[in-house]
Amino acid sequence: MTVIKTYSSCKQALGIVTVALVLIMPTISSSAKESDCKSDNQWSLGGQNLNNTRYQAGERYLNPKNVKQLSPKWVFSAGGELSATPAVVDKTVYIPDWGGNFFKIDAQTGTQIWANSIASYINDPTIPKAVSRTSPALKGNKVIIGSQEGAFLIAVNKDTGKLIWKTKLDKHPYAIITQSPTIYGNRVYVGVASSEETAANQPNYPCCTFRGSMTAVDLNTGKLLWKTYTVPENYGESDGYSGGAVWGSTPAIDPKRNSVYIATGNNYNVPRTVRDCITKLSSQKVPNESQCLDRNNYIDAIMALDLNTGTIKWANKLQGYDTWTLACFYGGISNCPDPKGPDYDFAQAPMLFTVKDAGKSRDLLGAGQKSGVFWALDRDTGKVVWSRIVGPGGPAGGIMWGSATDGQQIYVAISNYGFEKYTLDPSGETINGGSWSALDAATGKIIWQTADPTGERDMAPMTVANGVVYAGSMASVADKNNMYALDAKTGKILWNFNSGGSVIAGAAVVDGTVYWGSGYSRIPGGFKSNNKFYAFTVSKHR
Repeated sequence: MTVIKTYSSCKQALGIVTVALVLIMPTISSSAKESDCKSDNQWSLGGQNLNNTRYQAGERYLNPKNVKQLSPKWVFSAGGELSATPAVVDKTVYIPDWGGNFFKIDAQTGTQIWANSIASYINDPTIPKAVSRTSPALKGNKVIIGSQEGAFLIAVNKDTGKLIWKTKLDKHPYAIITQSPTIYGNRVYVGVASSEETAANQPNYPCCTFRGSMTAVDLNTGKLLWKTYTVPENYGESDGYSGGAVWGSTPAIDPKRNSVYIATGNNYNVPRTVRDCITKLSSQKVPNESQCLDRNNYIDAIMALDLNTGTIKWANKLQGYDTWTLACFYGGISNCPDPKGPDYDFAQAPMLFTVKDAGKSRDLLGAGQKSGVFWALDRDTGKVVWSRIVGPGGPAGGIMWGSATDGQQIYVAISNYGFEKYTLDPSGETINGGSWSALDAATGKIIWQTADPTGERDMAPMTVANGVVYAGSMASVADKNNMYALDAKTGKILWNFNSGGSVIAGAAVVDGTVYWGSGYSRIPGGFKSNNKFYAFTVSKHR
């Protein structure tokens, strides 16, 4: 197979009319416009475009020859750590921080235009402190974010910063929104996750009852249009199925197929009978774990859902049994299920791209898993076209927050949280830190792999624009760099920068400027906090 393009036939699908009534909702095509489809030189979604490719097709200024000249144009000091990819639209930047703030910043000067607290939008005395870690999504006069506390989807007026509407997407006390929203037509699509997996680390916590889901919300009113769960009903009982969070990157949308594509996480718990069944199978050479699990338990899966109704079109479960909580990470706590799984959920949503197979176009999707495997599936059937082990897996990766593709190659970061030894391809170099890789989009063949020079873990989403790949490192030592630009063809490091903190945020590239946040210390590993948000450019483009 050879690659022929990276875009979906979004514009061709604008005339498609589908009719469905779910909670008395309109069809999306009634308000879908060409502006929903095009990948212009802005950054209005976490994944940059409906395909979730993190590819800035409109970049013309920065390239492999001049990117080494990048230097800060301005630096903005936020009120907390920065882990989201910013939105950059109409020469303004929108970014939340872990201090609970949401900022609008002048993209030219770095001057704050307005700022509000997430807690003020929620306006609930039982939630005095709230944060958003989602990448903002913009359309018209609205900017959409999600909250960690209370699982609220929030619409804000982009000009004034004032609340337009808020919608609580799940009533579970540990429900959160970690996935960044995607806007298409008059709807917002976003998954629901939880922190119950962490709460299970408390020995007396009755684990667990949260059920992951995917939702569609009316962009204009905030009305919940549909909600599709990823695990079976448990009726609030802790001995049922729980987990299946939808938390990675941004949902991908294919208007031609009227589909939204997501990937899911692991179970937190399953019925005792299921665990007993899995234990009995452990003596078999090739155990068929599916015979123990409910067919509607869509964990560690890539799924296609109908845009109008949320109906599951297909789902490919790519792991098998995987029941895990944070209690397993620390050990000796009753809430670690027995047997426990490897915690190989998907920390990113699929990307959409098109290749040529035997002379014919073939639409694929791809996503990286915490197992360290990148999967490419047929967009119509969900069948695996190819898969590639890129690096070691683990509870924190493996492959984490987001991959990127320019249609020719797929760019993947390996966290290697456990510092396992592995060999890079094709160089043969053996390392035990993180790395960045390029895979052939048609075959999965590894084109190049580049070791993180600091030997640290690499969890940040990748970004690609005009032959340059932008990658972050969790490096925390004062003299170690943690922002990098690589040559997309060779993997050669062209530029690096010490931001002052570990980098788990992705870069947004717009009109010759790279917008990038720094600082993340919220997980174990000795990572470094910081509150600096950077705008980098070259001297001739200031």
